[in-house]
Amino acid sequence: MVKRRILKYLLLILMVPLSFTTAYSAGITSWCCENRELRYLLQPSSGAEFNYKIRYESFLSINLGKIKNFFIILPPDFSHTSPKRYPLLILLHGYNFHRNGEKKSVCNPESARDLLCEKKEEEYHWLLLEDIAPITWAMMDSRNKSYKDLEGDLRRRFQELVKYDGLETWDYRPTEIATSLVQHNLYSDGGCSDSFKPILGMIILLPDGDNSFYTDEDEGKQLFPSTKQKGGCDVFSADECMKISPFLSRYMKPGALGKYESYILELMQYLRRSSSIRDKLLPPPYTGIGGFSMGGYGAMKIALLHPDLFSSVSSQSGLVDVELLNNRVLLKTLMPEMLEVFGHLEPLALPTSSTINESYKRAHNPLRLIREGRGRKLWSTIYFDYGEGERFRAIKEGNKRLAEILHLPNHMISIQPHNGEAAHNYLFWRSRLCNVLLHHSLYLR
Repeated sequence: MVKRRILKYLLLILMVPLSFTTAYSAGITSWCCENRELRYLLQPSSGAEFNYKIRYESFLSINLGKIKNFFIILPPDFSHTSPKRYPLLILLHGYNFHRNGEKKSVCNPESARDLLCEKKEEEYHWLLLEDIAPITWAMMDSRNKSYKDLEGDLRRRFQELVKYDGLETWDYRPTEIATSLVQHNLYSDGGCSDSFKPILGMIILLPDGDNSFYTDEDEGKQLFPSTKQKGGCDVFSADECMKISPFLSRYMKPGALGKYESYILELMQYLRRSSSIRDKLLPPPYTGIGGFSMGGYGAMKIALLHPDLFSSVSSQSGLVDVELLNNRVLLKTLMPEMLEVFGHLEPLALPTSSTINESYKRAHNPLRLIREGRGRKLWSTIYFDYGEGERFRAIKEGNKRLAEILHLPNHMISIQPHNGEAAHNYLFWRSRLCNVLLHHSLYLR
């Protein structure tokens, strides 16, 4: 059995194009190379005021048996010739509802391209929707001596981002975004001329977690056929999509099912042992982990199960009490992967035919882990919040319970100007991003 498994991965490696077996800098996947914002962020232009050090890299995950892509944001003073080393901050994305399609056409190559590029690959979410790069670099910029300086820096960065199609038509204006980040959230007491201390320089990892809930799938089985194309994007074709409903034309895309908690730990190990930045990273526990929505759940759960690897944790609108989601009809309709990750999904059958492994769910529930005393050394390093406009009852109730267990005041953020009505969306999560980065900076020193 062991020999067969080794042979399988050797064959897999041989099948992968060489360009994807090694990391590459400032590359853009061939599927999405026409995206102007990606080109602006990854390939510095001589005409731009702001240039960022961002890498798009790939590695072969043994736990998943396929190539996975990720972004790395390097700090402004990063240099391979310098002996300086940095802590690592891992930010996990949320559930991508675009992957859970209602029409068969979403499984053809043209629609797959739309899904991966226009709707954004999962690892793109922090970069293109949360605008993590300009916000992080402004927070790290030593030239910003006051909160007023920081706000002005952010405004200019977002103004330039607009020139490269970096903001959607429904987004706020650069001045409004900068005001929300600084005056309404990071420093809400007025007096923006007060001194500001830049955050700690850190390397930020943005991995691709699909719709996995960052958890090792319960039964360990494979529902999808093997993906034909192993490199680049998670491209897929019609025969790789699985119909999940006997009545509706509802399909589940490849990905999301596998050993995804193990994969995140594997990726951390790869960065420190084999990647191009392995000599620039501080060892554990100089690592922070955070995320929004599903990613907030994943960050909390992974940190509590592996507390010796981390020094700080954050969750924005996180599903911190996963036991609150137990309606199989709702899950099969909205998040079918969750049924299989935490139990058994019966694809072409009524939702009642699927089952949830309650003991497995309990073992991976952040709230229960804290009640059982797991990861106690990290409790004081946890940042979490959710918005007043949050409509997912399980998220709202779970975060209230978390505050009660940790004997903390309610961490609900009120509706403010330019924060997406404090709802479950990128506008709200971005408005709190300076606070999240500051939190990790304090604990990663």
